[in-house]
Amino acid sequence: MSSSSLRIIHRDALPLGGFAGIVETRMAMSPKVWPQVQGNSQLSHGLGDFIYLASGYFKPNDGAPIHPHNDVDIVSVILSGSVGHKGTLGDGTVIEGPGVQVQRAGTGMQHAEFSLSDTKADIIQIWFRPPQVGLTPAYQNYVLKPGELTTVLGGNNDGSFDSTMRCQVGFVPTGQTIRTDSPFVAMITQGSAMANGQEVNEGDLIEGERLTLSSTEPFGLVLIGAA
Repeated sequence: MSSSSLRIIHRDALPLGGFAGIVETRMAMSPKVWPQVQGNSQLSHGLGDFIYLASGYFKPNDGAPIHPHNDVDIVSVILSGSVGHKGTLGDGTVIEGPGVQVQRAGTGMQHAEFSLSDTKADIIQIWFRPPQVGLTPAYQNYVLKPGELTTVLGGNNDGSFDSTMRCQVGFVPTGQTIRTDSPFVAMITQGSAMANGQEVNEGDLIEGERLTLSSTEPFGLVLIGAA
């Protein structure tokens, strides 16, 4: 693969699945955690401590019942709708789309997530291995602002949880170009763009060694790379 070439994974080309009140398409799974996907060339295999990405939605007034996690950092991107959260980290939290909740499961937590309205809530859920095991469970919420990318994990002295990876989520305005010269995984969450000269659209996951990303219209983006 040349430095400018990309791998593009189209969400609609992958099987649709889910559980309980969640409908989702799994697009990235790391063989470090799920050895059975080693030979699955349809999926991204992640990058470093980025191990999982699924794109989907909570059904209206439905979602995931209470369930446990430990030693994983979970980034839940709420693209539309209202999502409620309850569990051992606290009850009653509401994330309005577009927004993000980052949960550090650490030594262990239980939670439930669900749509709070009669419409579905579009989500992307991303998992990372934490920088060390046995951390104290905690969570952070972020509001996504138009025309901005927000670092929600692995920033430098910005209050985000520390990580070996950096995760940025948000919206890129017309005329702004996103560049990275190191290995990355990215997902277009809204609109379309040109990535290293190739068209990419909403629902596309792209990965490679180097990226130049721009558009003649605003677009939504998740960008993951090493911190």
